[in-house]
Amino acid sequence: MPIDEQTLTDHLQNLAPFEDAGAARRAFDATLEALRSGLTDDEADWLAVDLGPQLSRPLLRQGYTGELSINEFYRRTGRYAGLRRGAATEQAQLVCRTLAELLPHAGIQRLKKHLPELAPLFTVPEAPPPAQGPQHPRGQPVGDRTAAGGKPGSDRPLNEAGSPSERAFSGAGGPRAHSDSVARAQNPHEDTKLSSARGLTQERDRESMASSRRGLH
Repeated sequence: MPIDEQTLTDHLQNLAPFEDAGAARRAFDATLEALRSGLTDDEADWLAVDLGPQLSRPLLRQGYTGELSINEFYRRTGRYAGLRRGAATEQAQLVCRTLAELLPHAGIQRLKKHLPELAPLFTVPEAPPPAQGPQHPRGQPVGDRTAAGGKPGSDRPLNEAGSPSERAFSGAGGPRAHSDSVARAQNPHEDTKLSSARGLTQERDRESMASSRRGLH
C-alpha cells in the first residue's frame, strides 16, 4: 500500500524541527533524487510502487549513474536541496530513517542490497530499555528507615542507642574515660544543679555564721 503524503510529512516533522511541511517535503524530494542515482531503473520502479505516485515524482528527475557511495549521496542531496553539506547530511539521514519506518520490509531489503554503503541509514534504531527503580537482593530485608527505627540508613533503632556520653567515650575496646570522669556519669552536672545542692548561697552563709557564734561562747 502506498505511503500517504501527510503521514510522511508528519513523520519527518516529528523527527526534526522543520520549518513547516513544505520544508520537510523538500528535504524528502532532494534525498530521493540523490538515492535515484544509485538505483537501476528496475529498482527505482519498485521503490516508486512502494511510495505511490505522489511521493515518487523525484525519481523521474534523475537516472542511474553507478554505485553510490555515502559521501556522494550526501553531496548530491546538498546540491539538490541547495543546502550546505552539514545540513544536507542531517536531513538525508532523517529521510532514510523515515523510509525505513514506513516502507514495507521487502522494499527496505532491496534498498540495502542495491545501496550497500547506505544500508546502515535504513536501520531503525532500537528503543532504549525502560528505566528501572533500585533493586534489593532477593531475601534481604529492607531496614526500617523511619524516625522510630533510627536515622536513614541506620540498622540501630534509637531506642537501643545509649546516651551521647556513652557513645562518645565507649567502644569495642571498653571505656575510654577514667572511671571517676564526669563524662562517664549519667548526669555529669548533677553536683552543680541548684535542686541537688545542700542549699542556696544565703542558707550556707547563715549556717557558717551560726557556727561562728557557737564557737565564741
